[in-house]
Amino acid sequence: MTNIRAADLPAAGLPDLAEQAQAVHIQAKHAAAVRAGRLQLAEQWGQPYLGYLLIHRPAPDTVTALAALQDQVVATEPELLRQPAAALHATVGFLIPPLAGAERPDEIWQQRGAGWLAGITAAAAATTGPLRVSFRHLVATDAAIIAVAAAPNPVVALRSRLTADLDLLWPLTKGPLVHVSLFRYRQPLRDPARLLAALSGLEFTIETEIDELLLVRETSFPLLEYELVQRVSIGGPVR
Repeated sequence: MTNIRAADLPAAGLPDLAEQAQAVHIQAKHAAAVRAGRLQLAEQWGQPYLGYLLIHRPAPDTVTALAALQDQVVATEPELLRQPAAALHATVGFLIPPLAGAERPDEIWQQRGAGWLAGITAAAAATTGPLRVSFRHLVATDAAIIAVAAAPNPVVALRSRLTADLDLLWPLTKGPLVHVSLFRYRQPLRDPARLLAALSGLEFTIETEIDELLLVRETSFPLLEYELVQRVSIGGPVR
């Protein structure tokens, strides 16, 4: 179930001050690089990119709300690389991260995948679901424009459990944020200051419930193509 109040829809009211502080902190961390044009251009967009990920795919109404935000942002910066609706996702964790130095991801999966999947299934089954997550802010990092989930949220707790329970070869995540990437950078921004001002001026709330996770084999960056390995129910058995 998704409760959506986005952009051109009625405003959501004032977010919690702690959530505002989180978004301000994240944006402040990246603002200087964005303004100076020190961006990570997505040169691998659409290229082969092999890894095994645990993700959440938003429900159709959530995708519609995120697409409405994308429409507003691209009006300010039309040359951004827009994440297609079918590829919008939140990464819960990387089991075999692309570019992590794994020379034989499929072989590693064959050796360790069954144990990892069993641990993921057990952790998800033991989690009271569905997981409720709220998005209220957009942030421009040096690598992407992202919708940031309000903290604290239950995905972080699930990540902690997975990190403790799984014998992983790499860190489960690159950082603490739960987010959905909406855009990546094709080229330097036309007007970084205008983009940052536009993002800070957007008022929206997208509240969603996560009742299942997808374990996928990514084959094209950034998850433009992937193969479904397993669906994992939150609070229930593997389907």
